[in-house]
Amino acid sequence: MGTILRIFLWSFSIFCFGICQAAMAQNEPFKAGQIWTYRDATPVSSRLIVGAVDNFDGESQPIVSVSVTDAPIPNGGKQLQTVPHLPVAADALRKCVIELERIGSIPNGFDNGYSLWRHAYDSGKGGYFTISVEEVVGHLRAQFGQQPAAK
Repeated sequence: MGTILRIFLWSFSIFCFGICQAAMAQNEPFKAGQIWTYRDATPVSSRLIVGAVDNFDGESQPIVSVSVTDAPIPNGGKQLQTVPHLPVAADALRKCVIELERIGSIPNGFDNGYSLWRHAYDSGKGGYFTISVEEVVGHLRAQFGQQPAAK
């Protein structure tokens, strides 16, 4: 077999493997401790960490509570930080995630944020996001008067 044909077949098989992995990630159920890469993450080191998954009566889909690491929201002199808790509709989150990187620990501060949100949700005063995580981070930056980070 010629060198060019071998290179083509090797490249094609790597491409197919990548497509299959991405498709499998789209079907992976969300579980606490999962660490995901996500679309349009700025910076690319930013990750989503699943902290809890709730299936509520009356909701058409699970609500996935995540933390976002390396979020570019300046606070107290720190340029990158962790957003400890964001509740996101599973369908919106599914559109954001790219690859399940690994299973890890849930960041400090998640439990407190989740508890406050859960109390508000249970009393009818809390909601959840149905937009992408990058859009949520952009809104947080805007709320704190920051310009979007350069990609």
